[in-house]
Amino acid sequence: MVVKIITLLAFLILAGCSIIPHILYKIDVQQGNVVTDEMLDKLKQDMTKSQVRFVLGSPLVVDAFRDDRWDYVYIQREKGDLVEQKRLTIYFKDDRLMRFENQMLYSIHPMDSAASKSEIIIKEEMETLSEDEQ
Repeated sequence: MVVKIITLLAFLILAGCSIIPHILYKIDVQQGNVVTDEMLDKLKQDMTKSQVRFVLGSPLVVDAFRDDRWDYVYIQREKGDLVEQKRLTIYFKDDRLMRFENQMLYSIHPMDSAASKSEIIIKEEMETLSEDEQ
């Protein structure tokens, strides 16, 4: 009987910690590759893989089965909550930079970078074109 009571108290204490999670101190965490607008401006078509690595650093994800694609991923958490998530995907053809896609998947901050604005403008233009077709 005593063992059951001690086990029950241990589970209640552990469950109590999960009820109020923001009282505990949680550090701000930045994971992945930080890619700035200045770095993106330096990327030019037909750059070699070593030149891209010099500008952006080593990619976070290199697919072993697709050698022609690199993914740079960045995640920022503040107090355990997701604040920002970005992904830059670079495509190569014959070991030369062919194109890249810059995506801001999630952000609680307003997008103010030039690359993000250009993506918004492109999306708006595509939406207006699709509306005109209908």
